[in-house]
Amino acid sequence: MNKKQILFCIITHVFFLIISSNKLLAQKDKDFEKEIENPSQYNFDKIDFVDSENNEKLSGTLISPKTEYSKIIIIVPGSGKNTKNSHYVLAEEILKNNIAVYRFDDRGVGESEGNINFSVDQIIRDLYYAYTNIKKASYLSQKSIGILGHSLGGIATIDNYQKGLNLDFIVLMSTPFEKYGRFTKSQFPFNSIKKVSAKTVFENINIPLLFLVGSNDSFLESEKTADLLRSVNNKNIDIRIIDGLNHFLIKGNDDWKETKKYNDLYHMDQKALAEIISWIKNLKLDLNQK
Repeated sequence: MNKKQILFCIITHVFFLIISSNKLLAQKDKDFEKEIENPSQYNFDKIDFVDSENNEKLSGTLISPKTEYSKIIIIVPGSGKNTKNSHYVLAEEILKNNIAVYRFDDRGVGESEGNINFSVDQIIRDLYYAYTNIKKASYLSQKSIGILGHSLGGIATIDNYQKGLNLDFIVLMSTPFEKYGRFTKSQFPFNSIKKVSAKTVFENINIPLLFLVGSNDSFLESEKTADLLRSVNNKNIDIRIIDGLNHFLIKGNDDWKETKKYNDLYHMDQKALAEIISWIKNLKLDLNQK
């Protein structure tokens, strides 16, 4: 396969991911929006942020336990019209385990200003502003803050890590970074002049990272991806494949693309939830060393 063919394959794959997710969410917006079931048990802190380049305000909310907590996880979905009520099953489970959750409305969606933009570049940019804004809050300075990126949200997370965001931990959920030989192709920022490959990024990850994927994920090859991550031999990376789960980490295949049954796509399997929660809770993080 020559360079033009490889480039075409990469563009086609990314286009498919974006378009399929866009159609999914555009057709069934309300099916992906559910508020926390027991809001009286938590504190809600509206934390908006501004894209200083366009002077556009985006809306986010930090939901935290009323008891003392030490960790915050920012949940970043893939492409689509996502609101701060997305990944509601995951968010609820995280909160039940005394971990705070921050989510924000995509650009042009919910209470966020701007025009809807489904590109991964927009997810990268919005996540950058969201995280840097939270880090400025003095009352959160003693909290460990990590990002959980799903699908293209995971790509955006790694991109921002490479840009120097001072993350405490990362969870990558069903993140397709290996397709068509991209693992060794330059794609993530190194400086303003050049980029580096995913292989180089993962070799040099110096914070805890969990990679979680289902064996039935049709957007990436789970075993191949796991082998690539193992090959970098980085002790900071924990790799988990859960048998029988799809791209959204629910039981079954990704047949929702044909059946158009979108209602339950955020109803994550309990085993996947338990893996994520246990991993985050067991992290031993020392903010004094950062």
